[in-house]
Amino acid sequence: MEIRERSHNSVTGLWKGFLGHWAYYVNWPHTLAALLHKIRGVNIAHVYRVRIAGNVLIDTLYPELVKIEDDVFVTRGVTIVAHFTPTPFLRAYIPEVEFGKVDIRRGAYIGVNAIILPGVTVGEGAIVGAGSVVTKDVPRLSVVAGNPARVIRMIGAERESAP
Repeated sequence: MEIRERSHNSVTGLWKGFLGHWAYYVNWPHTLAALLHKIRGVNIAHVYRVRIAGNVLIDTLYPELVKIEDDVFVTRGVTIVAHFTPTPFLRAYIPEVEFGKVDIRRGAYIGVNAIILPGVTVGEGAIVGAGSVVTKDVPRLSVVAGNPARVIRMIGAERESAP
């Protein structure tokens, strides 16, 4: 799939922006926010199995680069970014918009005010701590926190090592 640079001023950009803005302010029901994001292009299979809180920002221009699987919780204030557009000054050094698909796998939990950057996969059942900045893939069944986010423990490791 080829991705081209877009403008906020296109009809499509304005429509996706409007839906994203509306979804940003929806607090209840959580399925309504998921439905609005799906309509604007976010890959969500079953909107009734995804919880997206209010004040969540999912990439405004390229929502189709974001995939959210079932049983995922995206809490208040989360930002998910799937592209980087250089400023006019930086165009001399970074001539192209950079894209990266974001995949949030089944059962993941994204904590309050976390930021997910382009090209990241959050593994199945992973927990992203509040305020974390996720720059690299998050392993399945792990807990990550910090800036940049680092694995602080594995989920279920205590049970496996218990006598």
